Amino acid sequence: MKIPYLDLRQLNAECMPQIEQAALHTMRSGLYLNDSNVYEFEQSWAKGNRTKHCISTANGLDALTAALSAMKALYLWNDGSEVVVSAHTFIASFEAITRAGLMPVPCDVNITDYNINCNLIEPLINDKTVAVMPVHLYGRECDMKRIKEIANRHHLKIITDSCQRHSLDDNDNITATISDAVAFSFYPGKNLGALGDAGCLITNNTELADLARTFCNYGARIKYHHDMKGINSRMDAVQAAILNVKIPILNHQNAIRQSQAERYNQAINNPVITLPYDSKETEKSVWHIYPIFCQHRDKLQSYLSELGIGTIIHYPIPPHKQLAYREINHLSLPITEQLCATELSLPLNPTLTLEEQDYIIEALNSFQP
Repeated sequence: MKIPYLDLRQLNAECMPQIEQAALHTMRSGLYLNDSNVYEFEQSWAKGNRTKHCISTANGLDALTAALSAMKALYLWNDGSEVVVSAHTFIASFEAITRAGLMPVPCDVNITDYNINCNLIEPLINDKTVAVMPVHLYGRECDMKRIKEIANRHHLKIITDSCQRHSLDDNDNITATISDAVAFSFYPGKNLGALGDAGCLITNNTELADLARTFCNYGARIKYHHDMKGINSRMDAVQAAILNVKIPILNHQNAIRQSQAERYNQAINNPVITLPYDSKETEKSVWHIYPIFCQHRDKLQSYLSELGIGTIIHYPIPPHKQLAYREINHLSLPITEQLCATELSLPLNPTLTLEEQDYIIEALNSFQP
C-alpha cells in the first residue's frame, strides 16, 4: 500500500467543483486584489474568531511580521527589543521577529504538550523585553491564561503564532480574546489551506489593525502617501475565493482529524513509540500534525518508507541551532532539542481511510529497532 504523508489533490477533491467555480468567477471578474472575496474572507474569519479586525496577508510570515511591526510603531519599541518566543517552532516565528528589527529570545517548551513552558518565561524577561510569542504547535492551544498573567505582570504584549491551529466559533479557543494579535498561515497543507500562499492576522485593537494594514500596503493609507516603512503583502482574490469555499467545512474536518487521532491513540501499542500528550485530551488539539516520538526515529522513518508510508519530521533542527541564528547557537534548550531529535509526523487528514490507518497502525506496532 502507498500512503503519502499528504496528497493535496485528494484533499481538495471534495470541494474542487466549488473551488473551480469560485476561481473562474474571480478570474473573469477582472478584480484580482482587494475585491469582495477578500472582504468576505476577512469578515468571516474575524467573526469566526470573535475579533473586530482581520487583515489578510500574502502568507503567515508576513502576518506575524505585520503584527510585530505595527506594535513596534504603536508602542515605540526600540530596535533590538526582545520577544520571548517558543523554542520549538517553525523558523518563521523567529524570522518574523528579526524582520521587525527585534530580537528573539527562545524559551524551552513542556515535554507534555510541546508548547512554551510558562515556568521558564519570567527568568528570560528583562528591561528590553516587550512581548511574548506563544506558538500553538501541532494544533494545540498554549496555556493562554497563564501567559496573560505573566504578560500583565510585566506589561508585555502577546503576539500569538496560530499558524498551525485553525478553528472557528470554538468556546475553548481563548487565544483571540487574550492576545493583542494572532497570526495565521493558510499554506496549502494547513487545516484551512489555500491553493498557494496566504495568511492573515486578527486583533481587537483598532489602532493596531490600522497600522498593520498600512504596513502591508507599502506603509501607505492613501496611495503614494507613505506614513511608515512597509512591505507589499496581500491575499490575492483567487486565494480568498478558495478559502471562502473551504471555511464552512473547517470544523467538520477538524472533527475528522480528532477522530483519527483518537484512533491512533487507542490502537498504537509499541513500547519504543511515545504517543502525543500521553494519548489524553484528544479534543484539545485540531491536529494539524499528529506527532509520535521515538529514540530510533530515523530507523522508524526508513522502515515506514519501505512499507510505502510517508512521514515528515517537524522539525529536525530547532531555530536556535540553525546557521541563520548562529548568534544563539550556544543556547541549550534540552526539551526542544529532545523533541526535534525524536519527533515523526504520521499521515492524518480528512482523506485518510480506515484501511490506510489500520495499515499504518499495524506497521508501527510491528516495528522493532
